[in-house]
Amino acid sequence: MNVEYRVLGPLEVLRDGVPVAVPAGRCRVLLATLLLRPNRFVSVDELVDRLWDGAPPTLDRAHKTLHEVVRRLRMALGDANRVRTATGGYLAEVGEDDLDLTRFRRLAAEGEFAAALAHWRGGVASNVDSPHLHREDVPPLVEERLVVHGRRIDADLACGRGAELVDELRELTAQHPLREGFWAQLVQALHQAGRSREALAAYEQIRAHLDDELGVEPGRPLRDLHARLLDPGSRPGAPRGLPAVAEHFTGRDAELARLTEAAEAGAAVVITAIDGTAGIGKTALAVKWAHSVADRFPDGRLYADLRGFDPSADPASPAEVLAAFLGAFGVTGGRVPADLPERAALYRSVLAGRRVLVVLDNARDVEQVRPLLPAGPGCVAVITSRNRFTGLVVREGAVPVTLGLLGDDEAVALLTTHLGAARVAAEPDAVADLVAFCGGLPLALAVTASRAADDPGLTLRALVDELAARPMPHVEAVFAASCSRLDPATARLFRLLGATTGPDVSLDAATALDGRRRAEVHRSLQTLARMHLGTEHTPGRYASHDLLRAYARSLPEDERPAAVRRLLEFYLHSVDSADGVLRRSRSDVALSPLPGDVRPVLFDDPAVAAAWCETEHENLLAAVRLAGDHGLHQHAWQLATVMFGYLYLRGRPSERIELTHVALAAARASGDRYAEGVTLHSLANALSALGDFTAADGHYAEALRVREEIGHLHGIAVTLDQWAINHALSGDLAQAKVLHERAVAKRVEQGSPSGLAIALNNYSMTLLALEDFDAALAANDEARAVVEEAGMTDLVASTLDTRGLLHLERGHLDEAVGVFRRVLALPADQLPDAIRVVTLENLAEAHVRAGRAKDALVALEEALRVREDLGNEKVAEQLRARIAELEG
Repeated sequence: MNVEYRVLGPLEVLRDGVPVAVPAGRCRVLLATLLLRPNRFVSVDELVDRLWDGAPPTLDRAHKTLHEVVRRLRMALGDANRVRTATGGYLAEVGEDDLDLTRFRRLAAEGEFAAALAHWRGGVASNVDSPHLHREDVPPLVEERLVVHGRRIDADLACGRGAELVDELRELTAQHPLREGFWAQLVQALHQAGRSREALAAYEQIRAHLDDELGVEPGRPLRDLHARLLDPGSRPGAPRGLPAVAEHFTGRDAELARLTEAAEAGAAVVITAIDGTAGIGKTALAVKWAHSVADRFPDGRLYADLRGFDPSADPASPAEVLAAFLGAFGVTGGRVPADLPERAALYRSVLAGRRVLVVLDNARDVEQVRPLLPAGPGCVAVITSRNRFTGLVVREGAVPVTLGLLGDDEAVALLTTHLGAARVAAEPDAVADLVAFCGGLPLALAVTASRAADDPGLTLRALVDELAARPMPHVEAVFAASCSRLDPATARLFRLLGATTGPDVSLDAATALDGRRRAEVHRSLQTLARMHLGTEHTPGRYASHDLLRAYARSLPEDERPAAVRRLLEFYLHSVDSADGVLRRSRSDVALSPLPGDVRPVLFDDPAVAAAWCETEHENLLAAVRLAGDHGLHQHAWQLATVMFGYLYLRGRPSERIELTHVALAAARASGDRYAEGVTLHSLANALSALGDFTAADGHYAEALRVREEIGHLHGIAVTLDQWAINHALSGDLAQAKVLHERAVAKRVEQGSPSGLAIALNNYSMTLLALEDFDAALAANDEARAVVEEAGMTDLVASTLDTRGLLHLERGHLDEAVGVFRRVLALPADQLPDAIRVVTLENLAEAHVRAGRAKDALVALEEALRVREDLGNEKVAEQLRARIAELEG
């Protein structure tokens, strides 16, 4: 006799293939509970809990009823009964092949995923009426099935069956919209099927859904998969900065071949300058070619829009582009030199020995480009510009590729990719007239084709007549015709996007600009991208061609000022949230109340906050300028001010100076004295960081005067302390001491433990420089006592290091070594690299003075490694010289 039990679907018992009737009610609940725990003891109490769904009668009655249910079940099963009695409970004793659940698990363990899943016939024990069982026992089994299902799909994907899996995965992602594994498999399947654009759209769908439902981003596996799809072939961790290829790119075969020929020419650095008029397809060609050769550059692909001809924004400075490129390779913060030549030298050093492709888009002139050129033989740079770069051709050996208008055949091919061969062939004369009207300009042709594709009933002849009837330049007529087909809300968003001055907008920023619901704005952005009135260059980030933005700005729009204000509020409150987790001490900035239709990005993780600021960096700089241009003075100075924490951490004092000038002008224009004090202090701080101590001195004095006039106690203390440091750095130690004493007094008056500890420690350093050792020791003792009492672990390293210096300068060498080693033994989260490397150098000096050259070399070599990691080449070279001196 063969007995088979089934729970992966309706509960069933088969004897020699014939169903055995199992009584409904508690008999089925009992059998299902035991079979879901095959060969495992189940206590009487747990069974009672299941049979009465957590609310049994008196214990004695429940136990008696349970025994009766067991008796009835055994009678119904007859010789198919496998219910066994154990002390204090029961179990279902079944062989591995007697129960579908155990067969499912065995086959899954053997990798036979499809065979395992074949045992599922529906919902687990679907004919068993037990809310408790379905609430407690069934969900883990459903999860088990989903895991096996995912493994079966992984196996199919590994065999290249992506095209066959798309429909199944569409259904699974609809049923489980927050299960990232199925979304990742859908993205892979679409990519395998050659539907890369749909794959990227699927990623954006789950990204937006997770954001809307949970307020989180996709997990790292899905993000990494997305990055590989955007830029395949790179090594793990290599930067992948290329935008997506234009969907309907066609033609340009000769130019693509010329680019490949230039890259293979064997020069140390091949620079290809692509020039031509606006809208001719320079960026599309460069990006298309870059993707086609991406696998030749496994160490990274870098991209920067240099904004050389953007009428609404300043060209990107080489310094800010270099900072972004270095950041892509993990060189950030204080590791990025402030000086442009040093920054460029570090960049070339980082790329040396690597194979990296650098795409510099929309370059203004040779001076903007030259610092960005790599020097390694495995690197290639591609530059696009409307100007001819004769200097690069002559001096650097650039290979010029001049891009002209599309020929008639290429233009027709482009229209065919949009409209299909049949529609193009049906109206050859109208197609010729369309090509002539667009003048061979790819942007105009793409927008026109999208207009026709959006209205299949429109004849191409009617479209030609519509365009010709518009009394305006041909390119504007093309844009106007497409805009006329937009729904009112999307047309309004197109006009509002013309007011933006950054390189792109995120979906969150566009939502703030527009004021509608996020999903509605997303649909409008997708419509604009579909009609080539914008591009989604990476999922969730949208950009417009310069010509389109200029056209959008030329259109009347009454709501533009209010939209700009909403956009600035979004950036302001988002950056303020980031700044709050990026720095410990900052001046209070009383932001204006957040409008109800603006949802900023909020942060509680410094790493996430810094990454968001890095992504939005150029947009934030543009937002400050935009606020200034629109006379929104409060937004201008506040936005610049709350950016300082991020800019300081990223080591960008030159950008702080630029922004602070805008903020200071806004503060003064609004008559806001508090804002004026904040921005004057920030300007002085940035100037001091660049070594311009004289200019910084004047601004510190003015900041202090303003803050004293308004009674800003915290601001007075901070300015006094920083002004004292500026004097010490410039060599005026006597004045530094006076200012330090005033700063300490103000911190005591303010009652800020952290501020007092910092001020005392800084004062101690100046006293040390003055060789007033006893006073320096007393100040340091007081600083350390404050730190210890307040439990400020982040200040332990700096105050201890100062203590070691005091011992060193007094000749107490063994005590100095002991203190420096205590600093270096601190946990990593209490010992920033900037302090660690200084302590290593101080330790080395202590060993040298004690005559222990070998110990000094060990410390200096470690310090050199840190300096190299920090990207401070000038100091690193000094350390190499010192090491060589000691070794000699």
